[in-house]
Amino acid sequence: MLHLGPRNDVFFDLLEKEVANLHEGARQLLSLVNDYTDPQTKVDRLLEIEHRGDDITREIIERLNKTFITPIEREDISGLAFTIDDVLDMVAGVGDRMLLYEAGHPTPEVVEMCKDMERATGALVKLIHEMRRLSFDSVRSLCEEVKRWEMDADQLYRRSVAKLLNEPGYDPIYVIKWKEIYEKLEDGMDFCEDVSNLVEGVILKNA
Repeated sequence: MLHLGPRNDVFFDLLEKEVANLHEGARQLLSLVNDYTDPQTKVDRLLEIEHRGDDITREIIERLNKTFITPIEREDISGLAFTIDDVLDMVAGVGDRMLLYEAGHPTPEVVEMCKDMERATGALVKLIHEMRRLSFDSVRSLCEEVKRWEMDADQLYRRSVAKLLNEPGYDPIYVIKWKEIYEKLEDGMDFCEDVSNLVEGVILKNA
């Protein structure tokens, strides 16, 4: 049955729930790299958070398929849901690969990149909440914050990969493992910026 009621703000509720779950995943990843003890338990917890995110994304899409009137365009809702899920996939993928690849103790660079991820997803929590109000000034400020963290992580990524490839003494397998882990984090940060761009577009369309 299609729901024809006013606005259906449940979509804002679900997007806020999804991004809060993402932020929890980023905090869990940061906990893992800050204290690499009992990594199996911490990664298991991270994967539980990822699975919960999949469930929330699925609920959003199922509700979209049953709802006629939405508070913003349905493609914006689905785009946000899938992109937030993409960030969480990257976050969980970092922890999972560190464990599966037996990559060893986290590098200082990966710790700093995970801090940027935690900060960026924290800003996304505020950003999705502000989207409900369709307030351009507050959204623009938060989008700029997300982009700052993305730029910082990008610079860290470039320096980290250059260090792996150019400094002598690194085992080639070690280089392959950590280069992929850095790339996962960088991809996740790019998706964070994509979320902020989507929200900015929503605000401009509804101004």
